[in-house]
Amino acid sequence: MRWRQWLFIGMLLLSSCRKLLDVGSPIDNVTTNSAFNSDVTAAALMTGLYYDMSNGGAFMGSKGISYCCGLSADEFLLQQEEELSLSLYRNQIQTTVVPFWRVLYQYIYRVNATIEGLQAATKLTPIIRQQLMGEAKFTRAFCYFYLVNLFGDLPLVIGTDYKVNATLYRTSASKVYDLILADLRDAQELLRTDYLQADMVSVTRERIRPNKWAAVALKARIQLYLENWQEAINAATLVIDHHDLYDTSNITQVFQPDSREAIWQLQTVDKTFTDDAVLFIQQRSVQISHALLLSFEKGDLRRRYWLSGTGADLYPYKYKKVDGTGVPRENLVILRLGEQYLIRAEARLGAGDVNGAKADLDVIRSRSGLPGITFTTSDQLLPAIQQERRIELFAEWGHRWLDLKRTHYIDVVMESAAAAKSSSWASYAQWYPIPRSEIILNPHLFQNEGYHD
Repeated sequence: MRWRQWLFIGMLLLSSCRKLLDVGSPIDNVTTNSAFNSDVTAAALMTGLYYDMSNGGAFMGSKGISYCCGLSADEFLLQQEEELSLSLYRNQIQTTVVPFWRVLYQYIYRVNATIEGLQAATKLTPIIRQQLMGEAKFTRAFCYFYLVNLFGDLPLVIGTDYKVNATLYRTSASKVYDLILADLRDAQELLRTDYLQADMVSVTRERIRPNKWAAVALKARIQLYLENWQEAINAATLVIDHHDLYDTSNITQVFQPDSREAIWQLQTVDKTFTDDAVLFIQQRSVQISHALLLSFEKGDLRRRYWLSGTGADLYPYKYKKVDGTGVPRENLVILRLGEQYLIRAEARLGAGDVNGAKADLDVIRSRSGLPGITFTTSDQLLPAIQQERRIELFAEWGHRWLDLKRTHYIDVVMESAAAAKSSSWASYAQWYPIPRSEIILNPHLFQNEGYHD
């Protein structure tokens, strides 16, 4: 069955059970249970979720993580006056207009409903049930990773009982990470190693449903953030060594749908182009910051092929299609091999393996047309790794914003960046506020430090 047919089934299911989309609302048990009476309808629930993720929400465009977190960090110069964008850019978010919280919890709620339905299902083909459970747990881990890194301690919603969810306290970040890692361990065991079409049976070259290696790649990132160096090395190595699927790509091919560097993508279902391309290329909502531009070394191919514009007025150009003409489509790349090399480089350095860290860093530099690193000490190499992450991952998935926070350089960097934005920096702004509406509804929630309702 073709993707659009499966999508149609998924949208029918969701339209008949619209309460699934509202955090804290009770689920229509009859409709939900019936979705797990066949492989087709059960698979359509996850397909429908991917569809929503690829159509705005928190994953793409002007309300997406890449754009909003880039505004918060030192990556962009804002060229518009829209309220949310301006508040993010100035690091002065109002508690009444907060990105990501609601939509990510909506995704989690739908995934929780899927997990519960799969656990109770008796009519599904076991291998399909297993794959769907793996996808659900992987997706929940991915959403919680961003929630905990953007908001800090937060309610840990793992079920669909709206009465329970409406009164949850904030859970410590360490406990949230425990759930993320548990979900990823399960996903790694449950997910297939190849990529599947929407029928959950046929193998495809497209990488638009998560597989085992997507779970391992995300686990490598988590372990890096937790400074579990050997665990991060082990996970990243599993992905990097899987040469039959993955390899670094020519710099012009990294963001193509058939890129061997891609580990997980979202398919742009209704169009052949990403909202990010329209945002950066057509709307020109931002230019890259002067600080970022100056960070590129002479001869870096990423400056030549991943930026466009004239003079110093350059904008991100990783995605290049802005209309529906021609083929192939461009998909949104979420996880890719370049990050895995940078994860392993930093983790190897943390574990004391300077030569191994240099070797991984040089893989990325060589692909970018740059010479190998000549540094010989950890004190020299760590800034080089962070610099390489800044250039390699700019305008992607909030990496710069989260890197500044986890490496504790955020105050130093953002004080300078705020001046360039004609703003000011306060350390509490590294955490986004809890939406005021959520605090009103749940008496057990409290606001992040520095924000006033």
